[in-house]
Amino acid sequence: MAKFLAGEYCKEVVEAAFRIHGGYGYSTEYEIERLYREAPMLLIGEGTADIQKMIIGRRLLEEYRVD
Repeated sequence: MAKFLAGEYCKEVVEAAFRIHGGYGYSTEYEIERLYREAPMLLIGEGTADIQKMIIGRRLLEEYRVD
């Protein structure tokens, strides 16, 4: 769950920073350009967000299953 949440927050923060930098965000002189390129890899690096949600949901159902 932490990996999924961290990836989502990273994407949001990088996009906000990119908007703040405006046109300078595209320049390789600034770190934000690299971060903007690499942020999506956190979302798809070890499975897409949808797959991670499915895994989290299955584990929660197993843990809280009432027999």
